[in-house]
Amino acid sequence: MHRTLLVLLVAMMVVGCTVGSSPIQRKRSTDPQTVLGKTWQWESTITPVEKITVPAPERYTIILQTDGRAQIRFDCNRGGGEFKISPGKLSFGPLLSTRMACPPDSLDSAFMRDLQRVVSFFVDNGLLYLELPYDSGTMKFRSEG
Repeated sequence: MHRTLLVLLVAMMVVGCTVGSSPIQRKRSTDPQTVLGKTWQWESTITPVEKITVPAPERYTIILQTDGRAQIRFDCNRGGGEFKISPGKLSFGPLLSTRMACPPDSLDSAFMRDLQRVVSFFVDNGLLYLELPYDSGTMKFRSEG
């Protein structure tokens, strides 16, 4: 009985180890080159207290250029600023924007606020995730096109 249980336990451990190294497993990267020069559309932000789902992701975009400047679309406004990136780390300097009046349901203020709080990033299965400090939230982006 004990021997059968031991064999079963060892078999489960072997299967668990081989499943984790499967070539089909998800591809996660913290390489800055995976995010630079692409247009990223904001899909959602999840925090411990709320989930913001973006109804029109193409109206909230970021392009992180190789020169350290970000081009950003905040719904009906455009702007940008500087950013710093290294493996797994990302931060934005002060962001500037035009001041056109967006519709009342616009998420432009929340988008700008959260971008300025970003501390890290990763790409998983082609999606960009920007992490807010102290596990306070995660912004999710898809690549345009």
